Amino acid sequence: MRRGIGILALFLLLAALGTGGFYVWQSRFPWEPSAPPPAPAPPTAAVAAPTALPAELPPPTLTGEAPAAPPAGEAIATLVGFERSVKSKRASDLTWEDAKPQLSLYDNDAVRTFEKSSATISFGPNDIVEVEENALVVIKPRSSQGEGDEISLALLSADLLKELEAKPAAEQTQAIAAAAAKRELTIRPVAAAGKAAGKTRIAIRSMPDRSTTVAALTGGLKIVGPKGGEVVLKEKMVTKISEAGLVAQPRVLPGAPDLVSPRDGENYPFLRKAPKVDLAWKSVDRARGYHVVVATDAAFRKIFAYEKVDGTAFSVHNLQPGTYYWRVRATDPDGFEGPYSSVRSVKALVDDTPPPLAILSPPEMFVSPSPSVEIKGRTEKDARVKINGQKVSVAADGSFSLPVTLKEGVNLVTIEAVDQAGNAEYGKRFITYKGAKRSATASVSGNR
Repeated sequence: MRRGIGILALFLLLAALGTGGFYVWQSRFPWEPSAPPPAPAPPTAAVAAPTALPAELPPPTLTGEAPAAPPAGEAIATLVGFERSVKSKRASDLTWEDAKPQLSLYDNDAVRTFEKSSATISFGPNDIVEVEENALVVIKPRSSQGEGDEISLALLSADLLKELEAKPAAEQTQAIAAAAAKRELTIRPVAAAGKAAGKTRIAIRSMPDRSTTVAALTGGLKIVGPKGGEVVLKEKMVTKISEAGLVAQPRVLPGAPDLVSPRDGENYPFLRKAPKVDLAWKSVDRARGYHVVVATDAAFRKIFAYEKVDGTAFSVHNLQPGTYYWRVRATDPDGFEGPYSSVRSVKALVDDTPPPLAILSPPEMFVSPSPSVEIKGRTEKDARVKINGQKVSVAADGSFSLPVTLKEGVNLVTIEAVDQAGNAEYGKRFITYKGAKRSATASVSGNR
């Protein structure tokens, strides 16, 4: 009993000590009122919103990345196509840009061609201007007194730009504008007697002496030069405008060459060695030479070969698998170039399949009654065939034949067919000939 009361007293003492310690920790006694809650903090200014990051600046536009914005107003012409390297420049811009197909051209915009390049500019559905290599053309507005669908151009030599390369862009632009003002000419379609003016196709070319030639490839033209001189060009005629602006009397252009070979769409298979293609065309009256152009696209933008040749043939080497397009134009002794020929294509392709080879006669293990037997067979029409090492002609349908002389006993005849790519197929025949005496004896014995 006493022991239980003692344990209870001990628990009560520990509880009292714990409670007192709590109030000491709170810095007050149990009979003191509890401290009021802390007053709220005085209002402060609203927290500022996070500072917005500066807007990302657009990347700088480099020359050649994007053309200058087109000016307001109606376009005068359209750059509808070009071959190889061609540049264009807005009248208000100081830099030249890589040309873009279907680029709209406005007043005083310029188009520049380089070596072995050309550009095609449309002034409407009926008027096309082809700008040849090393030329600079400035588009001019149509005169208020214009007659019909006239074209106004300033024709400059690309050599002018070479002289201006060291000058600032602003000075180059001013110099081009000043030169264009002195070299402007007007081209008007001319109708034949009793007919309305039709479609015109005009070729413009810069000459080494800084003169310019204007040719009427299709339709008739009236040319009004910078100094007011006029000349009328019939179809397939050309005139020259000198650096001083004088217009020469027209002359007849060389005709378009007729292509001879290869046939359009001809295949050139190969196995290891890239094929060689021999191009040929007929000669043209008054032609001093020819320009041959080979491209990997039908629009002739990706030029594979661009060569000047004296004769009427040209060989193209190192063709890779794909289709190639080619055309030719004639050049007269004064450097005037006529229209292009029609376009043909050839195709280079990898071929690793041997040609078919069928031996039609004689049959296997044939016993010949005579000392000669004719070997007949069929393969590809363009394959090369040899029988026992001797060349055999192959007909258009791939058939071939050759008489072979036999010796007494068993004769081995080998046939080899090789296609254009170099793939080969082989065949053989064992033919027995018993000799003249044995054959005669067998024949007599057989008659008894």
